[in-house]
Amino acid sequence: MSISEQIADKLRALEARIPDVEAGLVVTPEGLTIASALPPDADEERIAAMCAAAHSTAERICRELGKGEAQMSLVRGEGGYILVTSAGPSAILMIMTRPEAKLGLLFLEMRRLAKEIEELVGRF
Repeated sequence: MSISEQIADKLRALEARIPDVEAGLVVTPEGLTIASALPPDADEERIAAMCAAAHSTAERICRELGKGEAQMSLVRGEGGYILVTSAGPSAILMIMTRPEAKLGLLFLEMRRLAKEIEELVGRF
């Protein structure tokens, strides 16, 4: 099984464990998809590029304001949350949730998943 397939399996497993998780995506800092568990109608390339840009912007804001390294970005929309975090130097993890998602649980799960993804991507 390829690394992309292993990561996609981990994204789907997160969705299965936490019903409020609707989708997941792992991209490079340049915005290229590594693994996806997005809905079929989603524009994967466009979302991948936007996730990388959002993470890069969050990193620049944190540096500019003296807050150190960006750890996670959270966007709250009417239909739920988008959470974006680093998964090491070569990957960015995005999770999409329903509005009633328990954020504390998601933060813990994302940290764990980000470490697993970092280890897998490090094998490329």
